[in-house]
Amino acid sequence: MTRLKGEAFPEPKSLLIVKPSSLGDILHALPLVEALRSAYPGLSVDWVANGPFVPLVRRHPGIRNVWEFPRQEFGRSVFFRKMGELSRNFAAHPYDVILDAQGLLRSALLARMARNRGRSGTIIGFDSAREGATLLYDRTVPIPEGPGSPFHAVPRNLLFLSALGAGEGKTPPPVPLRYEASDQETVDRLLLECGILPGTPFVAIHPGARRDSKRWPSTYFSDLIRMLVRQGLPRPVLLGDRKEEPLLSEIASRSGESVPVLSGRIPLDLLPHFLSRAILFVGNDSGPLHMAALVETPTLSFYGSSDPGRTGPWGDPLSNVVLREPLACSPCGDFKKSCAHMTCQVSLTPALAMESVLRLLGEKGRRGAHS
Repeated sequence: MTRLKGEAFPEPKSLLIVKPSSLGDILHALPLVEALRSAYPGLSVDWVANGPFVPLVRRHPGIRNVWEFPRQEFGRSVFFRKMGELSRNFAAHPYDVILDAQGLLRSALLARMARNRGRSGTIIGFDSAREGATLLYDRTVPIPEGPGSPFHAVPRNLLFLSALGAGEGKTPPPVPLRYEASDQETVDRLLLECGILPGTPFVAIHPGARRDSKRWPSTYFSDLIRMLVRQGLPRPVLLGDRKEEPLLSEIASRSGESVPVLSGRIPLDLLPHFLSRAILFVGNDSGPLHMAALVETPTLSFYGSSDPGRTGPWGDPLSNVVLREPLACSPCGDFKKSCAHMTCQVSLTPALAMESVLRLLGEKGRRGAHS
């Protein structure tokens, strides 16, 4: 295994990115595709993603094929059938380079699987990969960070460019996603069901998160919605998946306001298009937050257990405001699922959030509320 520091590398013609999950991690890796294609205009880029994320990744016009890794099917007979399909796809598309952007044992094994079936390809991964994944790489990429100096996921993924000898990997322009007229019609219909006419601004609110330790208190979301409505600001809309419907209904009911609730109504691959129509996104550190930042919708988010320096919304910091309380125990890491006191979140009051909302909306929001 060789440690890469930007030495010369043969120009690749075909490349595979192994990044199965999670949603936020995938979104932070999408700019890598733009940067790779800019450095190598004739490059064909394929991607391996977990089943639920395949339709979203396919929206990127710079990706040729998106192969499904059936992680959700593990332990069932269909898992082996789908893995057989994946193996055949690898055999039919040999790669010059395979990038393991996940950095776990299973992603490294997928990279090996792609190389063995194609009988070619150099496997490159980060030297910080876990679970012994680095033992399966041909070359590793060092990450220039240390204690107190985090390195954000987007520029971290762009380090693969310098590893290939393609320069420093400067941040590319916003990621383009491909949508059709029918997608626009679907979004228009969903908004009309919420009582929002085309062109009318609204505030998208997503109170869910994968772990409890990432969640701003639900009572605070109710308070913030009440403040938005009573100040005559653009209408809030609550978003989430089907599992979050009880949470959304509880927040809406407690607010005492008539708030549209869209739980499980928006397909994941359409959610960026939906959020591009919002005047503001408010939510926790979760996939939808990074979708909103991706489509350049202003965001307000709440961070406690995770480090915004590594996984914060990527974009203009003036348009992507992160509220965070500087506590000795925060961030506590991506593996802590719950906390007994949640001081890092409880200390971020609705009044503090409302101040940020008003700054983000400014006069544009006040005019839009009455349009």
